[in-house]
Amino acid sequence: MRSLANLFSPPTPEKIAEKELQDMRLTLFQAERRLLEAQMQVDYYRNMIAFLEEVGTVGVEGVADRRTTLPAASSAPQAPTLQAPQPARATAGLATIPIVPSAA
Repeated sequence: MRSLANLFSPPTPEKIAEKELQDMRLTLFQAERRLLEAQMQVDYYRNMIAFLEEVGTVGVEGVADRRTTLPAASSAPQAPTLQAPQPARATAGLATIPIVPSAA
């Protein structure tokens, strides 16, 4: 139906630009979402590699003992404070790509 209407009054460049702008914004949103999902996967695999390397060097008992003592120490009541996020453990040969917020 739209193509029939376009025969009688073709879309103006402004209308075409408006439609393309909407399409580009949607494409940008989808690309940013894929980037965030990829970053989550990178963090997951980086943490798994670090964990498995630690298990390989320290042993399961050492890692399990340390992990069970961490929640007990942090369960003490403390005043609410804003803490900076802890950086992910770096593994040799892997680098985190910073995510730049969009201007949209």
